[in-house]
Amino acid sequence: MNYNRYARVQTHKVSVVRVRSGQHVNMFALRLVTSATKFAKTLPSASCIKTIHTVNVLFKNKTDDLLSVDIRGESLQFPYVWLRENCQCEQCYHTSAKSRILDWNNFDLNVKPKNVSKDQNALQVTWNDGHASQYNLNWLKFRGFTTENQNKYTETIYKPKKITWNNEDFPKIFSKHDYNEILNSDEALYNWLYQLSVYGVALIQNTPDSETAIDAVVNKIGFTKRTHYGVKFVVRNVPNTSNVAYLSSNLQLHTDLPYYEYCPGVNLLHCLVQTASKGGENILSDCHYVAQYMKVHHPEQYKLLTDTEIEWRDVGVEDGNEFFKLHRDPVICLDRHGEVMRINFSIPQRGSQFPGPIDLVKPWYEAHANFLALNQKFGARFKTAAGDILCFNNIRLLHGRNAYEDSENNVRQLIGAYVDWDEIYSRLRCLKVKLKNEDGIC
Repeated sequence: MNYNRYARVQTHKVSVVRVRSGQHVNMFALRLVTSATKFAKTLPSASCIKTIHTVNVLFKNKTDDLLSVDIRGESLQFPYVWLRENCQCEQCYHTSAKSRILDWNNFDLNVKPKNVSKDQNALQVTWNDGHASQYNLNWLKFRGFTTENQNKYTETIYKPKKITWNNEDFPKIFSKHDYNEILNSDEALYNWLYQLSVYGVALIQNTPDSETAIDAVVNKIGFTKRTHYGVKFVVRNVPNTSNVAYLSSNLQLHTDLPYYEYCPGVNLLHCLVQTASKGGENILSDCHYVAQYMKVHHPEQYKLLTDTEIEWRDVGVEDGNEFFKLHRDPVICLDRHGEVMRINFSIPQRGSQFPGPIDLVKPWYEAHANFLALNQKFGARFKTAAGDILCFNNIRLLHGRNAYEDSENNVRQLIGAYVDWDEIYSRLRCLKVKLKNEDGIC
């Protein structure tokens, strides 16, 4: 380790070094040092150093490479290198492709402004290499580096903020949308997709009695996600089936296709014929709500479900195509911020191979059982009608159905399709730009 760089730091903050000496651990407080020689003499040999904990203030904050700009009464700072790389002129940015074309082979990371001016709508910067840039002030503010501006960007254009719910909240958040309005109105299309993204569930009503009616809805978004079950799939009772969803018996809570690394994001289920029997009732549960509940009330089980990798599988034949799908992921998948980004759960499609250590098996099963019980407790129950398209987030919600009985004149049948979240978020952003017309988004 090079200690010399610490000797040059002018700070009164403290860095703590933990040093192991025999069986004892001594704590040394390192204060201001004026030379590398003096600093080195206060330290034991490098081989004795156990860990070093440094304080962020030891590293110089280079405020001299930031440009401060007052925009609409707010003082914002922008790094020179970021401003130069995001120049919007035709030499640096292709307007119709909406893509950066700046040549990075000739890019100067240490670029600095030579002249800066600002009018009511734009910031003008002439750089030390002679290049001139101009930036729309609303465009800059929308991309500001403050926490408030970054959160606004995320929720406005990246992805709407999710709101969790339980069975008591369900009647209030379960929005209903008209089929023809979605096909003929951008506003209706936007409202449906926005509600679906925020709550993970929405219902389309008054859908025509046709096996192709769902296609028009998908086409308003983009296109379907094809799986080994096809572009679309039919859900009805099939005794000798390759999928337990095609049985009339009780369908346990699950997510679809957890054995896909790129799992389908949204499930669209068009009810063509609903059972006249007492069964066929749906149950939906928001796993984001349940995960947060477990994190608070059952933290050790929550950790098991987020840390333990599980194997998910599907083996069979569909329309003559053999498949053997395997994927490994925890039940609750977290992103780098610790937020839930995907749920995997399917008792029939969880493999028999347990990839973890043997002493975790029983505790994991207990956590799994509690997760299922909580989803059943907080899940909402309802029954769709013919003409309904039930739309839900397949990597957030568990869905299931209780048993039903077909009769000679009444055979329950659904037409299903999957759509990826990439396509839904893309359509939402396009509609946002078109409908809201907010300056600075693009």
